[in-house]
Amino acid sequence: MALAAFSLSLVTLALTNLHLSRASNRHAVYWNSSNLLLRREGYTVQVSVNDYLDIYCPHYNTSQRGTLERVIAEQYILYMVSYRGYRTCDPQLGFKRWECNRPHAPHAPIKFSEKFQRYSAFSLGYEFNVGQEYYYISTPTHHHGHSCLRLRVFVCCSTVSQADDDSSQTSPDYTVRPNIKIHNIDEFNPEVPKLEKSVSGSSPSRDRLLLTVAMLLVSAVLLS
Repeated sequence: MALAAFSLSLVTLALTNLHLSRASNRHAVYWNSSNLLLRREGYTVQVSVNDYLDIYCPHYNTSQRGTLERVIAEQYILYMVSYRGYRTCDPQLGFKRWECNRPHAPHAPIKFSEKFQRYSAFSLGYEFNVGQEYYYISTPTHHHGHSCLRLRVFVCCSTVSQADDDSSQTSPDYTVRPNIKIHNIDEFNPEVPKLEKSVSGSSPSRDRLLLTVAMLLVSAVLLS
């Protein structure tokens, strides 16, 4: 009985981990001029609803503080912009999202996270729509760094329940910041770009292995 209870616990744990891994992934982007993907137009990260985009700011070791801070320590202001702002790299066609201004932060680089949720419980939260693209650009704060780094994010793949809800609703406007919307019929790029997926943080193979082991234990108990 004890073995059976332990096996059932393993099955429950495996199913829970598998559900969580499918619920959301994390996509990492290192925002600095050495990331050549950000220096050309078209680099796209595909995310699903409830996924996270983690932006890592430029970071330098403490031993590099003296010379690099005066010469090439990169610092950026990141903006969320419209499609036209993305094409022209114009921050005036959007709004400030984050600021990478601590290149010598202790222990680790500064990280900003964007959750691509359809609905936000906060009045100042951001909401994202399935099937649309969102655009991020940056400008350097000093005379260093690449003049324009940019990223396109494509929100894909709603769940079954969300798809049912969408069938009875009209397409919402493109939300660029709380309470301000853009009717972007002319600006929206209908052409789906070639997608370059980032490495996600989930580990489904580990969950499948745990589930398989648990099922084998249950089978052994039932056959004994």
